[in-house]
Parts: sequence; C-alpha cells; structure tokens
Amino acid sequence: MKTSYIIGLVLIAVIGGGFFLLNNKQVPKTSSTNENVSVKDASIKDEKADANMMGLGYIMKSGEMMVEENHLFSPMTQDVTLKDGTIVATSGTVTKKDGSTFTLSEGQSMWTDGAFVEAGEMMEDDSASGSNDSSLTTRYVDYSPDALSKAAANNGRAVLFFAALAWCPSCQAADRDFKANFNKVPEDVSILKVDYDKDSAMKQKYAITMQDTFIQVDGQGKEITRWNSGGQGLKTLLANVQ
Repeated sequence: MKTSYIIGLVLIAVIGGGFFLLNNKQVPKTSSTNENVSVKDASIKDEKADANMMGLGYIMKSGEMMVEENHLFSPMTQDVTLKDGTIVATSGTVTKKDGSTFTLSEGQSMWTDGAFVEAGEMMEDDSASGSNDSSLTTRYVDYSPDALSKAAANNGRAVLFFAALAWCPSCQAADRDFKANFNKVPEDVSILKVDYDKDSAMKQKYAITMQDTFIQVDGQGKEITRWNSGGQGLKTLLANVQ
C-alpha cells in the first residue's frame, strides 16, 4: 500500500508539472500573436496616413465637380460636409457654416479643412512672390528643346515639372514654393515647366499619368528619375534629384 501511495504521488507530480510547462509554453505564443497584430494594425494606420498626406479636394474642372485624392481625380457623386461645417455640393455650390453661399468656377477648389483655393492664385509674378532671385528667369522656365540644351550645358541638371497651374492645387503650391525659395535650389539645377494640359507629346513620351510629376533628365532628354511633390516642391526636389 505504501509503495502504491508513493507511486501515485509521483504520477500526480509528473502530470501536474507537465501541465504547468505546457501552459508556460503557450503564453509566449499568445503574446507574440498579439504583438504581431498590433504591429500590423500600426502598419495599416501608417499606410492610410501616407495615402491621405495630400488631403482631399473638391474641384471644378471642365464644368464638372471632381474629387482629387493623391493626384487622382474622380467625379464627385454626393454632397460633402467639411471639417469646419462647410457644405460642398455636386453642383459646385459652397455653403458656409454661417449660411452664406457661393459657386465654384473653373479651377477653384475647396479642401477637407475648409480651405478655399482660387484658380491659379499661386501663379503670381516673381516680384510678388517675395523672391529677388534673378535665376528664376533663367533656371525656372517653360520647357523647350533649347531650354533643355541650356540646362544640360556644363553638366547642369535638368528637371521637367509637369504642371497644371490653372487648376491643380499641388502644382500651384510647388510653384509658389519654388518662387519663394529658389535661392535654395542647387545652382546646377534647372526646372523646366511642361504644360500638363496642352503638351500631350511630352506626356506620351514620358508616360505621364498625373500632374505634379517631376522627371530629371539628361542632356538628351533620357529619364534619370521621377517623383511627385505633393505640393512640397523644394523639399522633394532636394530629396530626389541626382
């Protein structure tokens, strides 16, 4: 009896110890799973934040209200209420929180935070931009084969800026940024503006699908690299130009 009693105690101890070890092994697995889920959720949030960096705009374009998100346009299908209470209708009518109204005309836009952007309002002349940099007239010019040749002379770097300055807020913001801060653009860099709306040949040549596209090219016009500025002309130029 005594021997059986001892054997029983040993079996209980072995079984109990095994159960304890099994539970302890499962804990890290659960913790790791939760950690992976948290990291994945954080990654998704970061991706969504990056995707929304450009904000959301409601623009009158070619007589139709369009939604711009990350340089892509789609028809506006329903009225929206902005963060400040402003209502933008698919007809282009804007109703402010105080009840006052106005209608957007071609190129004008409203943005998520309630900001109104006038068509081409960033296209002020050089003297009005606050910049006294005379290089604006020689290194921030409209594209032409001759301008490209001059830009590439003496190992200069040429950057094509596909801009729709009449209606694209991102292009307008980049344009204003360059005009105000062109003294910070490297001296061997020239920016050549290509009309996004009219120069179909250049758009086809470089497979351009959206405005606010920048392409650095060599002296023969061969692409070196490309990027979009998100309205941050100087910052993204300095980060991407080679």
